[in-house]
Amino acid sequence: MGGEIRAYSKLGTGTTFVVCIPTIALPLDTAQKVDSPSILKRLSEKCLKAVIADDSPFNVNLISDYFSKFGGSAISLAYNGYDAVTKYQECRKANLNTDVVVLDIDMPIMDGKIACERIRQYEKDNKLKPAVIILMSGNCDKEQIDEYIGREKGHRADYFLKKPISFAEFSQAVYNCVITRSHDFEH
Repeated sequence: MGGEIRAYSKLGTGTTFVVCIPTIALPLDTAQKVDSPSILKRLSEKCLKAVIADDSPFNVNLISDYFSKFGGSAISLAYNGYDAVTKYQECRKANLNTDVVVLDIDMPIMDGKIACERIRQYEKDNKLKPAVIILMSGNCDKEQIDEYIGREKGHRADYFLKKPISFAEFSQAVYNCVITRSHDFEH
């Protein structure tokens, strides 16, 4: 079928199998649709830098690869929410431009919702330009998603993506947040 199978195994812990099968992408359900070459060109001009956090190494690598496809880069990777907040703060203290933070919601030690709130509080306390925060999960309903995103509450994410995430969906989300919307929040 033109796909591939990957296996990740840790002695005494278990094994994860990932099956990738190429499919045809369905149209994106977004307010503004932009053709893919246009999205990629505009995003590549931005040279975006990101902090990516997910408890799955596969997902961290996948999102990191997505960033590199449009000329961005993952400047820090984390596997739990606590490390994501710490690494974001370290990047900002080192004056590394951090444009986007991608957080899985269901992570150990600290979940993505709390990590999002801590990052927003850090930005507010230090009078920093807010990064775009994209939350992702495969286990959310519409009401939960509405709770996680929104500027009016100050400590929320900019965008939510439901897993599994395609490159087209991801690049469209980043485009919508970085190019078509202003993400300078009122503090």
